[in-house]
Amino acid sequence: MLQPLVVGLGRSGSGLHLNTLVRLARRTAASGDPLVALPAVGCDPRAGGLRPLGMSGEVTAVTTLEQALQRVDPATAVVHLCTPPRLRHDLLAELAGHGFRRMIVEKPLAASADELESLIRLRQEAGLDLVTVAHWTTSRLAGRLRRLVGGGRLGSLRRITVDQHKPRFLRSLATDGHPSALDVEIPHSLALALDLAGPAELLAARCWDLRCEDRGLPRLGGAHVELEHRSGVVTLLRSDLGAPVRQRSVVCEFEGGTATAHFPLSEDDDHAQLVIAPFDGGTAAPPAGVLDADDGDHAQLVVAPFDGGRALPSVGALDAGGVPGVGHHVFRDDALTDFLDGAYRGFASKAAGVGNFPLACATARLLCAAREHCTVTPRARAGSR
Repeated sequence: MLQPLVVGLGRSGSGLHLNTLVRLARRTAASGDPLVALPAVGCDPRAGGLRPLGMSGEVTAVTTLEQALQRVDPATAVVHLCTPPRLRHDLLAELAGHGFRRMIVEKPLAASADELESLIRLRQEAGLDLVTVAHWTTSRLAGRLRRLVGGGRLGSLRRITVDQHKPRFLRSLATDGHPSALDVEIPHSLALALDLAGPAELLAARCWDLRCEDRGLPRLGGAHVELEHRSGVVTLLRSDLGAPVRQRSVVCEFEGGTATAHFPLSEDDDHAQLVIAPFDGGTAAPPAGVLDADDGDHAQLVVAPFDGGRALPSVGALDAGGVPGVGHHVFRDDALTDFLDGAYRGFASKAAGVGNFPLACATARLLCAAREHCTVTPRARAGSR
């Protein structure tokens, strides 16, 4: 078994990683195939002031790396680096110097092109097995989208539109870990778009300010990113961090219909939704579905043929290749738990970052290009989508 060391106990480290690791440890132990050794160790200078994490014996919080080294053996540990991206390289180098080799790094991988190249060199020189958090791409929902793209049932993929909207006033006002809205939600959708449609070039990017009463936070209100893939697919990524409702949807437009995927909105539920519908007379695609609640994480899938199009399987069914048929599918999709399960098993087999790291680098490079574009582009008006 491998023991987790979570460095950085903010929202990501304590609210997501530690909670998910405890859940994964319980699940695999109950199945007779234990994977995660507890207690997980959380390291943060603020750890003394944090509320208790997990149950007794499941999580230990320390304030320094030296204290963590007394409780964790680098030879059997997995480091979860959940600090802001601008602090990544030096911390990774320090951890590598202590003998840690297995690393899970929160998105985005790097905050600049220079830092990304430094991380690539460090990974090679220190022999790091490095994985970037990308649980959207490893989710069951993304798997069904990939099978639709590859199966040809709805024809060729033409366009991807991703909407990631949520009110993020409190965290943006209280912390300064993210320099712009490009670093909050966009990395998830960007990685998914590259996974579904292949390599891409940046067409345009813009950010706008987050405004609340008499305060304004530059470039933290939201972001748009437009891509053109070598495959011919065009992608639009939209994220509004001042939105009054939550939404995490991906619309894939094919020659013969659309697939609208709804990812879980929070850790309160673990189900996803996917709706695939026909065009209206072959000319207009239906609008993306909007979820305005915070209590659902099941997936749904409705697949419908284009008028006069190909015959599809019966309602709600998956064919022998796992491609979804016509109908409304609702299924469990605890993507982060499954992602960490796969990462830990990959570490055990010494192949954790084989497919993940190239995608993480491609995502980081496009994010860097988008940041550079935004520095020379006038900010859009607040609240713009």
